[in-house]
Amino acid sequence: MAGRPRKDKPQLVAVPDQFDKDEELGITAMQNAFVWHYTEGACSQTEAARRAGFEFPSSAANKMLNGKSYPKVTKAVRLKQEELREKYAITPQKTGTMLWKIAETAFEDGHHNAAVSAIKELNQLAGLNISRSQNLNINANIDSMSSEDIKDRLSKILGAEKIDPDLSDH
Repeated sequence: MAGRPRKDKPQLVAVPDQFDKDEELGITAMQNAFVWHYTEGACSQTEAARRAGFEFPSSAANKMLNGKSYPKVTKAVRLKQEELREKYAITPQKTGTMLWKIAETAFEDGHHNAAVSAIKELNQLAGLNISRSQNLNINANIDSMSSEDIKDRLSKILGAEKIDPDLSDH
């Protein structure tokens, strides 16, 4: 064997043992295998054609994806990609359902902190939490101001009547 041996890459998804032809889309078993490997096999189009068993994988992959030579394969690829997009899409409904399951399971298992965290995330997702922060840019030289001047200035900025006189310098 010439060259360095290839490392075995871990499979992200279990590969089906056999691919059947798809009567509905009008593609052969080998084309169906290409569609699966290309959309779910986490590989390039040439590698997908190689795994599907094509003799000249680069040429076959180009022909199947150009939309002219094998339009049914191109359509099958688009349909499979759309199906996967919907399956793995992150939506507020899916996120809410998942967080609710996490909260229930965590509570049942006695992991109360995890349950509370999941509930907080659910509340934030639902818009029930409002985080407010305010940055004030005060252009004043505090070093030259007296304590009373600072309290008056803060009262004006914050819209308060008067700062509590009990809040004296400590």
